[in-house]
Amino acid sequence: MSRRVALSAALSTFTIVTPVLPAFGISATTMTGKTKPELGVVLLDEAKSTGNTLTADMVLDGGVVATAAFNSKWPLAEGGYYDFEAATRDGEAAFVQVKALGSGESLNSVPKKWFTDALFSVDGRYGAYGAPSDLKLKEVEGAGDARSFDVSFTVLSPGGADVPRKGVMKAIQAPGSQDVLMLTASSGANKWKSSETEARSIATSFRIARTQPTALKREASADYRFGKTSGPSTMKSRNDGF
Repeated sequence: MSRRVALSAALSTFTIVTPVLPAFGISATTMTGKTKPELGVVLLDEAKSTGNTLTADMVLDGGVVATAAFNSKWPLAEGGYYDFEAATRDGEAAFVQVKALGSGESLNSVPKKWFTDALFSVDGRYGAYGAPSDLKLKEVEGAGDARSFDVSFTVLSPGGADVPRKGVMKAIQAPGSQDVLMLTASSGANKWKSSETEARSIATSFRIARTQPTALKREASADYRFGKTSGPSTMKSRNDGF
């Protein structure tokens, strides 16, 4: 049985229920019927775009606020569905997520599965209609305190179709925190040839521009959006990666 047929059969037996918000959920904001992905991002303020430089101040574990930054020709995605992301109407996207290292773990020693579990979670950026499949993560030569990967995977579209995607991921650890910031830049596989140069440039530029101490904890109540009801995304007509 194909994934599409299995998904359709399963959906036909379920009663629609209101989803429970994840630990870092800021609101029940949805776009085209999708629950906001759980990316572990707590924003001190709204993400900003100055020219081609995008920045966001994130509250991290360990009493740290980190200013994450990357350079992108793809515009900053705006609206309640997004945390810190650049995206185009053709489904090209570069987004940041946060995951804490466990006791005794280090960025350089965790296995590839540590990253795939974060990126390909059903609660993640590409799990809105089911967990991604056909997962491939190939590590490429790192630089300094970062790890980089080439990625490919298949997501389910709203209609249940399989949509292959290709991309790159870069992971960096924030000084003074056990948190790892991961940027993934990807596009549909059929657009990768034209998107690859920009995606790799975005990943290469991803950095932590500065850090500062804070008494805030990485929890929803520390996010500037906490308690607010955001409107729908301003990018209503974009492909959204599918």
